[in-house]
Amino acid sequence: MRLWDYARAAWGRPGVEAACLALQDTHGQCIPLLLWRAWAASEGRPAGDLAGVIDLARTWEDEVIASLRGARRRLAGESAVRERVRAAELAAERRLLELLETETPAPNAARDDLGHALTTLARAWNGAAMEDEIAALARLLR
Repeated sequence: MRLWDYARAAWGRPGVEAACLALQDTHGQCIPLLLWRAWAASEGRPAGDLAGVIDLARTWEDEVIASLRGARRRLAGESAVRERVRAAELAAERRLLELLETETPAPNAARDDLGHALTTLARAWNGAAMEDEIAALARLLR
């Protein structure tokens, strides 16, 4: 399954959106990066160069996605403009997912433990330790 398709399906599962947004807003996590790691684990793909994908995600998050997210949130009363910015934010997240997918090694027979994979990634992203929230997301994504 392609990463974008996985991310869309995962986002539609009950509780996943709320869990991801809480991790983003409360703990500063990068949702596309978390969904990438969940997809990779589910596909039996190793993380590969974790530092490299984190650098890639951080660049996109800092230079593109966060700016669009901030603009969207400030445009609460401007529904037409807000929708255009939301669409641009989603397109930027999709592009990040596409780039992450190209950086991911091919599947091997072993599958990573999802909870451990997400916890390792979350800590590598910003040092935050949020085991309960990550464990809850892992349960929703299984």
